Amino acid sequence: MSKRIRAHGRQSQAGFTLIELMIVVGIMAVLSAIALPFYTDYIKTSRQATLINNISTVEVFQEDFRMRNGAYQPGVYNAGSDADLLVLGWAPQADDGTVYTIVLAGGSYRVTATSPDGMTICRQLPEKIDCP
Repeated sequence: MSKRIRAHGRQSQAGFTLIELMIVVGIMAVLSAIALPFYTDYIKTSRQATLINNISTVEVFQEDFRMRNGAYQPGVYNAGSDADLLVLGWAPQADDGTVYTIVLAGGSYRVTATSPDGMTICRQLPEKIDCP
């Protein structure tokens, strides 16, 4: 934003100095350094919430399956292969590559969700506790 101004017969240029621009860049760097950890934490929390929500949905379908068939259904849901959990009538809303595994353990079962980035959530159901 350079503009020539005529003052007392001399021409001078109005604009930003290098120091001013460096200060602005420094402030933006500090703000970015503060915001980036919050953003990555927000992304991690939202991924965890999605996995937990999908596990809760699997629980509803498992209880329905048990009421109709007398037992829980073990299996694996992996979009790239045969989807065992489709027997339940369940599939995640967004197929993001997460693998859901159900393993029977007596009168209960464990649902493990493993996202492509390595995040794993495991719940022991119907007790609704974290896996040991």
